[in-house]
Amino acid sequence: MDKLPLLEKKAYLTVVVKDNAIWTHLAYVDYSDEVQYLLSDYTDISHLKRRLDDYLFMENFWREYFSLLEKIFGWQMFKSLDKDLNRLIPFKDENYGLSGVKVLVDDDQDFITNIFQSLSQFSHDITVRVMDTPHMRKLVGKFSESMGYKTLIYMDLDINSFEIYRVDRDTDDKKSDNKVPSNYRYSEISQQWSSEIGLIDSIKDRRLSAFLASDIDKANLQNSWANLILHPVDVLQDYNLKDILRSFTTVQLLSLLTDHKDKLTGLGESSTAIVIGGKIPKLLDKKTTLLSIIDGLELYGNFDVIWDSNSGILAYGISASQGVNSSDIVIGKNEIISGITKVTIPELKSKKAINKVIFSGSVKSQDFDTEKIIVLGDTFELIDIKNEKNKVVCEGKFENNVYIPSLSDGKISFVSSPKGIKYDKLLIDSRLRPIVYGTDRYKNKLKINKWLNAD
Repeated sequence: MDKLPLLEKKAYLTVVVKDNAIWTHLAYVDYSDEVQYLLSDYTDISHLKRRLDDYLFMENFWREYFSLLEKIFGWQMFKSLDKDLNRLIPFKDENYGLSGVKVLVDDDQDFITNIFQSLSQFSHDITVRVMDTPHMRKLVGKFSESMGYKTLIYMDLDINSFEIYRVDRDTDDKKSDNKVPSNYRYSEISQQWSSEIGLIDSIKDRRLSAFLASDIDKANLQNSWANLILHPVDVLQDYNLKDILRSFTTVQLLSLLTDHKDKLTGLGESSTAIVIGGKIPKLLDKKTTLLSIIDGLELYGNFDVIWDSNSGILAYGISASQGVNSSDIVIGKNEIISGITKVTIPELKSKKAINKVIFSGSVKSQDFDTEKIIVLGDTFELIDIKNEKNKVVCEGKFENNVYIPSLSDGKISFVSSPKGIKYDKLLIDSRLRPIVYGTDRYKNKLKINKWLNAD
């Protein structure tokens, strides 16, 4: 029997352009040999953003970019017909040729028209699409279908733009081959700063001081923030600046919750996943990002967090969800999901549960001895789950001194598969509710240190 065309050996290149950065993923599959993988590259173009409207610069940009990409990946992609136009090399084998190229451009990306024009000048073989609301609705709808979640939101957290896309679906909704069923319920939230000056001035919000833990005066705070906005970085090593960004993120999410409470209710009550992408999670570590999101959106209950720090889900989330119905390539979801964090947020019934055992469980696998898990009340525990060759089973039970309505029997149990859907962390947030930050920065510092350095 002949193979389905999309199950034949092939290679596909997807480029994501957003927040003045380029994420590129080359997907290669050979199902006859059971081989599939992604080659990925990240390029920061923020230092060029004031030149993106320069026609001469954009004319040669993609030629230089793809030429460098061929060297990085060790993969031949394009051939020049003349100095102005390039053709895609048809795919023949690993490291030679591509089955297709797609460029996805965020609808908020600076100089989007020039990007489209320059790509057309470089090659007519490149498919260009805008990541607008219809595109993101299809992504969250199809991804929630394939992953089996009733509620899924994609949070795109960039410093100058907070965007949230949500889908709610009933389990009896029928799946469609291409389009997402219209009876799914969608909602979007967007908060953007139109200028760098406005974004710099946003740090003057009085609410920010309620969350700050760093001992920094007003002038240095504003200068540090302005430098981050005007001179973006990929890694934050300065403690004060990281604390400012954590506080800023919490305040902005709290504002979104206040203004759009109807669109952010019910998270964690049933089968829920939160996909987190954007620049902020790259600058903050996972635990700090989770702290900001949980406190900013006042989350509770039980849900999964899927990290999209390299925009792999933006690039191939729809394709991976559609399977053989994909229009470009069939790739497994495990190739684009680096790891899932299981989050459980119980409510202590009283202060008597503070520093008392509220959860006990275990992590089991054929690869290592059983590991016990003990969690005390009023802590913020992020537990690593080792994934080696075999499946890992994590299970446990909450004590009677906590209340968690999303778990009727008070038990959690999930399986992590290194070759399938992989859970790499478990977060149990047993802090006493409501969360109260200190009346001054010193008290905040004590609390933040306790929460972030608990494990």
